[in-house]
Formats: sequence, C-alpha cells, structure tokens
Amino acid sequence: MVSVIEPIVHTVQITEGELLISVSGELDLHSVGLLQSALDDAIEKTGAAVVVDLGEVTLIDSIALGTLARTSRRLRESAGSLAVAASNPDIVRAFEITSLDRVIPLAMTVDEALERLRQPA
Repeated sequence: MVSVIEPIVHTVQITEGELLISVSGELDLHSVGLLQSALDDAIEKTGAAVVVDLGEVTLIDSIALGTLARTSRRLRESAGSLAVAASNPDIVRAFEITSLDRVIPLAMTVDEALERLRQPA
C-alpha cells in the first residue's frame, strides 16, 4: 500500500491586498484540489498579490504546476500577481525544467517573494 501525504493548506492575510498561502505535504493530481480552492478564494478575496509558500512541500507534479500557472495568468488579467517561495531543490528544479520560473517569480523565502511582488513593474 502506498502512503499518500495529504497537503495542508493554510491562508493568511498579510496586508490589505496581500495573501500568503502556505502548503505542506505532496501536491499532485489527487491533492491539488485543496490548493486550487485556496487559490480561488485568494483571487476572490484580494485579486492583488498572492504568495504561495511551498517550503514544506515534498513533491509537486505537473498538475499542481499547471494550477499555479493558470492562477498566475488569472491574477495578471485582473492586475494582480502571484509569486512562489520554495527552498526544496526538487521543487525549484520542477519550476526550472518547465520554465515556470520565467512566468512566476520564484524566491527562496516568503519575504523575498513578497519583495518581488511589491516592486513596481
């Protein structure tokens, strides 16, 4: 029997218009719905700046990466933005292999991701 680690997704409002979504565990086809719900809620609540902290994520698949890419596009269409904080080399590599790091600002820490979102375009 294969053990599946369900992700834990937690959302916190940082400032007016800025939300942090922290995720831990595995993000794949079977669990990405939790992240998608949090991202949908974030867009509905703020539509401005969203940081997704993947610092505690142990696995990410193409479905989860696609979810982040679609959310980034939706936010940009409404003048918002998305950044990702990830320190796990495997997660960072997944962003680099798919070139998603060219579309979504990728940082090592939440503070660095927030800083990138706050810089004028």
